[in-house]
Amino acid sequence: MAIPVQRFVDELTTRHRVIVVGGLAVIGHGLSRPTKDVDLWLEPMPSIRDWAEAIEEVCRSVPGTTIHRLPGWVKVSGRDVVDAVEETGMVRIHGLRTPLDIFRAPNEFDAEFFDAVATRAKRNDDGTLLPEPLDLIQTKFNTGRDQDARDIGHLEGLVQSEYKERLPTATPEEAREMLGRYCEWQVLKAALTNPSAEVRDLATGYLHEFAEAGDPFSQAILAGREIP
Repeated sequence: MAIPVQRFVDELTTRHRVIVVGGLAVIGHGLSRPTKDVDLWLEPMPSIRDWAEAIEEVCRSVPGTTIHRLPGWVKVSGRDVVDAVEETGMVRIHGLRTPLDIFRAPNEFDAEFFDAVATRAKRNDDGTLLPEPLDLIQTKFNTGRDQDARDIGHLEGLVQSEYKERLPTATPEEAREMLGRYCEWQVLKAALTNPSAEVRDLATGYLHEFAEAGDPFSQAILAGREIP
């Protein structure tokens, strides 16, 4: 009988830090959409061998689970797990009711960025970490999948709403950090309402960059024209 995926996740999170990525993370940020698997980013640890052994340890704690690799989802163990992670950066766990993919470095991230993403993340009730929308967006770049494009649209909407609320009262330090991570004309327009001249100058500088690159919305804002 297949084992509930949550049992494996619980065993993993009692030992290590785990970030939820993929469709389940997008659902955690409020988008109602189906997902066929669970994607996790397990902290990278000092070496790939340590990382692989950590997963094998959890498999031993959850009898009936096995480790598989791409291509073809071939069953692996021992040194073959290390080789699989070196080549593809991930493994899949079989024997669970839901396919579980575990990444050492998800799409568009190096393993060394785990700590930064984990620090910004929110803790779920089961001990896993839910990444910020901006970090989750990065894992969905350049995949060519329509669902990832829809996910990005939803997550960017969340970021824009937050920024438009925060930027009018943000300190210069907060504004620099925020706009250094995400910047487009709608949030810059919100920043222009900030009473701090430093924040307004920062936003204006970005608008000039975008306008020079041909963005019509930034050009309209700088010219004082109404944007429908």
